[in-house]
Amino acid sequence: MRFSKNAKVISLAFLLAAFVSCRGEGEIRHVKQVRFSWWGKEARSEYTKKGIEAFNSENAYINVVGEDFSWIGYEADFEKEFLSGSSADVMQINFDWLDKYSSDGNGFFDLNNLSDTIELYNFTLDDLSYGTKNRKLNAIPVSFNTLVPIFSKKVFVDNALNVPSTWLDLFECAKVLRKSDMYVLGLGEKQFFLLCLAWFEQTYSKKMFLDNATFTPSNLELISLFNFAQSLITSHVVYPYPDTFSAQDLKTRRIAGVFVWCNESAKYAEAIDDNLGESVLGCFIKNESASESGWYLKPALMYAIKKDTQNPKEAAKFMNYLLNDQSFALLQGNEKGVPASNKAFTSLLENNRLESLQYEALMCIRFNRSKISKMLAIMENSDIVKSFCDNTFDLASKKKSASEASDSFRETIYSVIR
Repeated sequence: MRFSKNAKVISLAFLLAAFVSCRGEGEIRHVKQVRFSWWGKEARSEYTKKGIEAFNSENAYINVVGEDFSWIGYEADFEKEFLSGSSADVMQINFDWLDKYSSDGNGFFDLNNLSDTIELYNFTLDDLSYGTKNRKLNAIPVSFNTLVPIFSKKVFVDNALNVPSTWLDLFECAKVLRKSDMYVLGLGEKQFFLLCLAWFEQTYSKKMFLDNATFTPSNLELISLFNFAQSLITSHVVYPYPDTFSAQDLKTRRIAGVFVWCNESAKYAEAIDDNLGESVLGCFIKNESASESGWYLKPALMYAIKKDTQNPKEAAKFMNYLLNDQSFALLQGNEKGVPASNKAFTSLLENNRLESLQYEALMCIRFNRSKISKMLAIMENSDIVKSFCDNTFDLASKKKSASEASDSFRETIYSVIR
């Protein structure tokens, strides 16, 4: 087919328009595509897509393509893409994935090399240390998470009790509340394990794990830990269904408080308000004489960039938007927890967008930061958590002795470490 001269010009114009996004100061800039992958529920996808649309409209030479997924099956798909080199340019990751996918710091792009684009000054050096592997900044925290207790103030006032702050307090409260068939705390399996880990470290003034491969308890210490753990259940301190526990269980009115992640605190506080009366933030349960606090902090979520992305500058600009842009912070709100970025946090604060209890929890973390240790990946290992819970309930139901539960748990630890 023959084209007229005008048709050739028009065709060329269309090709050029498809290839060139803008011309600035005499320089032709080509459209750069950046893929961004994340998981989450519908609300997260909705505001993230709005943010992507706003970013694309403000950055004509960058085209961000969003890839949203549900959590179920996400990590398996992520691992396949990561190993095949087909990951998104910018990706939402979990904290423990740094150890799994970048133990030497070479699994993701070193963000130190993009500090002219990413406003790292919005984060403390301690914040950034969580994403650093082998002196390479692999990822940046979106927000931080630690476990916090939340109680129904009304339940404790009605029973002439103070909100518990020590281990002894928990058991004293349980003695009173069990008369009404109530439990002091509802919590999930991981939270149950970490609660018991805190007791161990405060009781023996040493860490349970020195690193992801060093387990410190002696046989007698481990037996003592299991005896304590089963006493939490048999004494009515802990609601005995951690494998299925959710905010819905508060509707039973049999649970006086919860032990949950900080970024879930608003949801559980609301459930307490609706079913039990005014919610109140508790403090970290402690043993005053302990040299270890037993409590740990981790990033709730992190952002990383593909190590061999073709468009690092553009990917960095979009990551900076997700972390530090004040208009996007307002779109996101508290959905991913209180933002670690000072700029994003300020935006929520100035616009009265911080839930009061979440803000209290954040201040509690900040004031106690020196006493809270960095969480290790092994502490959240699903096999270890399940083994601890299963063995504790076997002990509580007299299917195993404390020694047998201890031996079984130690076998699981060593199978993971090896």
